[in-house]
Amino acid sequence: MTIATTAPTRTARTSAAQARRFIIPVSVIAGLAVLASVAGIPWTGASEAATGVRLQAEPGQGATLTISKLEPGDSATKTVTIRNSGDGESRLSFEENAEPAMFADGDLHLKIQQDGRTVFDGLFGAMNDVTQDVGNLAPGASSKFTFTVSLPDDAPFVNQGKAAVASYSWVNTDVSGE
Repeated sequence: MTIATTAPTRTARTSAAQARRFIIPVSVIAGLAVLASVAGIPWTGASEAATGVRLQAEPGQGATLTISKLEPGDSATKTVTIRNSGDGESRLSFEENAEPAMFADGDLHLKIQQDGRTVFDGLFGAMNDVTQDVGNLAPGASSKFTFTVSLPDDAPFVNQGKAAVASYSWVNTDVSGE
């Protein structure tokens, strides 16, 4: 007994149906993209906007915070950890060196927390040249500083792309001999 089978043949009708299944969703997506563009809906989400915020550690105990892109209503958080690598207890102080930011017409807000306690909450650059005593660190202990920058929902798009930059330095002063 011989069994013969044939492979299904494709007809132009089947190919047209498959093409419709592909073309219709692509057309809908393209139409929505055009509509969003015309309506002025921004393409950048909060997670993408945060890429315009960088906290770069420097040699010694310093860091530079640079904001080059942040959209109204967005915020971004970066952290740095300072350690007492000495053998004795130390007193930790902290200072900002920055100019008031013209980014978004000066509406750039900065909140700095040390281990969950707020040490500054105000306009970016307003803490310039102010040294803060932020407590003691035991040998081998560390302290985490969290920097949150934000813009209010109604902030203007003025000077977007012009970076706001602040440098921070931490000083450990040995207090074990006191």
